[in-house]
Amino acid sequence: MDRNQVFEIVGKAKRAYPEWKKDYEKRRSYIYNLVEHLKKNKTQLAKVATSEMGKPLKESIGEIEKCAWALEFYADHGDSFLTDEVLNTDARKSFLTFEPLGVIGSIMPWNFPYWQALRFAAPCLMAGNAIVMKPSRVTMQSGIEIEKAFTESGIPDGIFQTVIGSVESANHLIDSDVNAVTFTGSTNAGAKVGERSARHLKKCVLELGGSDPFIVLDDAIIEKAAEGAVKGRFINCGQSCVASKRFFVGKNIAEDFIELFIKKASHLKVGDPMLHETDIGPLSSKDGLDTISGIVEDAKEKGAEILLGGSKVEGKGFFYKPTILTNIKSDMRIANEETFGPVAPITIVDNESEAIKLANESEFGLGASIWTKDLAKADKISRRIESGIVSVNNVVISDPRIPFGGIKHSGFGRELSRYGMLEFINLKSVRFYDNLTHNHYVE
Repeated sequence: MDRNQVFEIVGKAKRAYPEWKKDYEKRRSYIYNLVEHLKKNKTQLAKVATSEMGKPLKESIGEIEKCAWALEFYADHGDSFLTDEVLNTDARKSFLTFEPLGVIGSIMPWNFPYWQALRFAAPCLMAGNAIVMKPSRVTMQSGIEIEKAFTESGIPDGIFQTVIGSVESANHLIDSDVNAVTFTGSTNAGAKVGERSARHLKKCVLELGGSDPFIVLDDAIIEKAAEGAVKGRFINCGQSCVASKRFFVGKNIAEDFIELFIKKASHLKVGDPMLHETDIGPLSSKDGLDTISGIVEDAKEKGAEILLGGSKVEGKGFFYKPTILTNIKSDMRIANEETFGPVAPITIVDNESEAIKLANESEFGLGASIWTKDLAKADKISRRIESGIVSVNNVVISDPRIPFGGIKHSGFGRELSRYGMLEFINLKSVRFYDNLTHNHYVE
């Protein structure tokens, strides 16, 4: 879509917005209709995502179900999140009120084409905003299906619209009359979105890359940690910003953990993502396959030991074998870059202090997981980890009830929970005086 088309769509959203923001109960009713539509059509919608970017169908179905949960959560609780907050000041009456900003421009990625879009949309819409979204060019049809779902659920025209295109269309969206911008994607692209948004003095939220540490201490339950390692690293073929990407394992349990991790990972079935028994589908593109292959080859050349996998799957498709490697060195790409694929680098550490030090030696700061039976110790370590999210004895997952987002090059702002809802509102302060009773006029 060219500039005029994008501007026209945003104009339509601007016209629809005033009526949409008026009545919370009407919005709630519409969103409940959307929830039922998603539940009813989850398999059909899931097949679109799987055909576009390759995740196993069972994971795509789970993604749709999670979208329905998030929408329902905000329809249930959004009004309490937006309740006026009374303040105690020298005025007769003082309060904060939470009002929508208007039309929000949304630039979304391909790896969770429904979830990334709707986890932002759910709180944003219930706050009273309208949305214009540009999906990734990899998953354009998924983006179109979201707009169709809104239409078929009876939601008023113009409240959620999809813009089709690539980088130029995204730039047009930022340049248009949207009131704010949200972006999920790579760090480099996020910096450009932030810069362009700032030029127009538009608020933006950036949810960018991650290289999450997975810390297994000597007193961890090894069976549970190994199960978590497989889930945290290989879900969505490893193509998740919040996937476990760097594994730090205590030396006293390293041998047992690695043996079990390899055993469980070797049972994963790679193949046709439309088959229910498939655990890992293809990577989303040839570029993605080439990048992950290059990262592993770099590690091999610099002395890494391949314990499992380590190569492409021969034949048709962008498949890569589940891979585990060790002897990781700081100059390897795998130690520094975000590995968007089914590859797990393991570093054996002497103690928890070394694990924390290595975990924090990253440009990213999205999530982290800690595995230990000592919850008091986990509490202390969690406070020393430089990230937006820490999970103890579980992998990091997004949850409508919990804020989601990172620090450093993982972006800024938050999605989900009440805090995500408040990113795209006008926090308005209101004070009532009987008359002019003081002279404190200093700004």
